[in-house]
Amino acid sequence: MVDRFARKLLALLASRTFLYVILGFFVFEALWFVFSAIYPMPFDEEFHLGVIQIYAHQWSPFLESQPPNADQYGAIFRDPSYFYHYLMSFPYRFLNVFTSNETTLVIWLRLINVAIFVYGLTLFRKVLVLAKASPALINTTLAVFVLVPIVPQLAAHINYDNSFMVLIPALCLVSHRLIGSFRQKRIDAKALLLFLLVSMVMCIVKYAALPFLAASVGFLLVYLLICFKGKYKKLLPIAKNDFLRIGKRTRIILIGAVVIAAGLFSQRYVVNMVEYGRPVPDCANVLTVKQCSAYGPWIRDHGYHAAVPKDFKPSVLKFIGNWFKGMWHRLFFAINGKKAFYMNYRELPVPSVTAIVLASGGLIAAAVYLRRILRNNLFLGFLLTISVFYIIVLFLDGWAAYVYAGKPVAINGRYLLPVLPFLAVAMGHALRILFQKLPSIKPYLAALTILLFLHGGGVFTFILRSDHSWYWPNQAVYNVNDAARKVLAPVTWENRNY
Repeated sequence: MVDRFARKLLALLASRTFLYVILGFFVFEALWFVFSAIYPMPFDEEFHLGVIQIYAHQWSPFLESQPPNADQYGAIFRDPSYFYHYLMSFPYRFLNVFTSNETTLVIWLRLINVAIFVYGLTLFRKVLVLAKASPALINTTLAVFVLVPIVPQLAAHINYDNSFMVLIPALCLVSHRLIGSFRQKRIDAKALLLFLLVSMVMCIVKYAALPFLAASVGFLLVYLLICFKGKYKKLLPIAKNDFLRIGKRTRIILIGAVVIAAGLFSQRYVVNMVEYGRPVPDCANVLTVKQCSAYGPWIRDHGYHAAVPKDFKPSVLKFIGNWFKGMWHRLFFAINGKKAFYMNYRELPVPSVTAIVLASGGLIAAAVYLRRILRNNLFLGFLLTISVFYIIVLFLDGWAAYVYAGKPVAINGRYLLPVLPFLAVAMGHALRILFQKLPSIKPYLAALTILLFLHGGGVFTFILRSDHSWYWPNQAVYNVNDAARKVLAPVTWENRNY
């Protein structure tokens, strides 16, 4: 009887219906933020809209100099993370023809970002299928992912991270095609051109793409050399032959797109390297200290650095603890808007503690069974390689900021979102091996995990922690959120505000 119910539960978890429920619930969560949370929301929404408005006053993606009254956004004319703002300036221009009301404009731009993120989730699903994850594991991963409180909130933001959540799985999909062609002793020229295109677009959307690009190129290059060992002279003829098999129109479009992307990429990164010696120069290397002082993150770190005691000694162990705790906290916390100075509120205990238990057990299992989960699953190895390399770079960047500022700064859990689905599937593969002698328990554990995350996770964290100062100044918004809170509070463990 137990096995029969377990099979039915597994079938439910693996079903397309459950996938649609997950996506539908995620859209519901994100729309709740769109129509409830006052502008600006905390994750740099005011910054992104401000830069979008600057690009909306010109047709070119290039800024010849620092625009007037733009110092609060840093040295944006040399900022390599600009393409999202340029592209989003077009729907902004269109909307601005019909309305100049800020609330209306913000809501429409937020809706576009929700659509972008939802598309990203569908691409992540395709990547996880190629990583040989079962439908039940994929659906469970996505269900837990969309119940991380920061995920629907970020999706509802005007923020370049949402485009990043499309480009990361896109890079993985074209990399999978290249890996498959190398295995067949050929080079998929179309996939190679797409890889170049996606890589450069990623980097001009957000410079945090650089570690992904470096890890991807390194992995693909090593695998290429392994597959063509002793036959390196044949690489160019093989690539040329495959290129000639591409249709003429497709060739022209792809080459044209790559050339344009290369120009956009070079105008920022190459010029920055030539003029400033760094791909992402410090604000003070581009503008004056007075100008940079208007840019919040720069003046914050500059002020902290000036106040660092002479006897300050960075502690690796202390920073590691702060980094992991900060990442965890800022995946599950609630945070108010600008009017409340972005005050942080404690995470709800059930989903956040469940995440600790799940991640701890999953990572241990993944380490123990690493060889087995990677056996005959090279693409999963690719996903883990880019994920681990990115996390290492993210940690080292945080360490450098800690050494400079004398305290941990800019530790944000949302930076981990692009790799969480990959890590989750790797842990899922390991847990499957761990419980292979108890197959009936797996669907129960998956269902229990989802239920525990539902207990205060996702948009429910926002509803339970918030008050009227978090919302658009609208009585209907107040009433709906108050009513939802009255329903959720009695059945949610520990829902007090902090």
